[in-house]
Amino acid sequence: MINLRFDLQLFSGEKTEPATPKRRQEAREKGQVARSNELSSALVLLAAVIFLFQVMPASGAGFLTFASNIWQDLAHADLDIATSGQWLWQVAIQTGQVVLPLFAVVFVVALLSSTLQVGFLLSSTPLSPSLQKINPLEGFKRLFSKKALVELLKSLLKLGGVGLIIYQSASSALSWSLDHMGADLGISMAALSQHIFSTSIRVIAFLLALGFADYTYQRLEFNKSLRMTKQEIKEEYRQAEGDPQVRARMRERQRLLARRRMMHDVPRADVVIVNPTHLAIALKYDPDAADAPLVLAKGQGHLAAKIKEIAAEHRIAIVENKPLAQTLFAAVDVGDEIPPQFYQAVAEVLAFVFRAQRRR
Repeated sequence: MINLRFDLQLFSGEKTEPATPKRRQEAREKGQVARSNELSSALVLLAAVIFLFQVMPASGAGFLTFASNIWQDLAHADLDIATSGQWLWQVAIQTGQVVLPLFAVVFVVALLSSTLQVGFLLSSTPLSPSLQKINPLEGFKRLFSKKALVELLKSLLKLGGVGLIIYQSASSALSWSLDHMGADLGISMAALSQHIFSTSIRVIAFLLALGFADYTYQRLEFNKSLRMTKQEIKEEYRQAEGDPQVRARMRERQRLLARRRMMHDVPRADVVIVNPTHLAIALKYDPDAADAPLVLAKGQGHLAAKIKEIAAEHRIAIVENKPLAQTLFAAVDVGDEIPPQFYQAVAEVLAFVFRAQRRR
């Protein structure tokens, strides 16, 4: 009885395999990355609140002083086009000194939060026009998709969490106000500012926790969306490495070219060592070109017979030495020098050949 086992996933088309680096790179080039807008918004809000409550009061006090002086000057000055233009210019400069640093902080934090999540990425693909974006059917599918449901749950969770924090904070502020009804106005304003700041930090802490959870979820969903079938991985590997049949033909062609070059070098050999019929190794020794004899060609079977045939045509010495032929064939590749352990045996063969040539 023969038991045959098949991997049914090859036929089911289920995407169960992690995405390859190539698939991930292609998705990144299209702007498809795992990114949480909730986390970015929470970080931007945190930077803005810290700047407003820790840095802005100093510049804001200077702006209020400037505004008070302008108002007093307006009450005692004659307005004309030149004077109004100068005052408006001064107001714009003072406003820019207060507002522009806040915008700069928000921009830098937004850029850093995006970079930390997805790295440096510039892609125009999401901005390119697509018929699917205006297709009513696709829009209807997105409206009732899993992503839309998750976004709804996040919105409800944010609304409920932030509302609860603000309700608790407002209750605490009201209780403090009732207990300090006759307190100094400055003390009350400082307490109110501190209360607003602490409430903002609590809200941002909740949004940060929600943002990190959303980022984790987005990464899981993104990796899941990039999954591939085993057949897709095979196709990608085939495209990257080339068709196996084509590569086999290329290797065969390379072997044929190498064999032709090898046969072309046989007439330059000094000696051909044989086994006597199965192996043949053609050696060349040129003291000016190499420190040791070179293997110009080697082969077995039909190729060995061809080497001996070419050697006989060009009257090259053929020496039968079965042990030396076997060891050289196994140890040395074509184009390499023979190793030192063969110097003595090869030197004896070459000396015999050179003596025979001198006698002729």
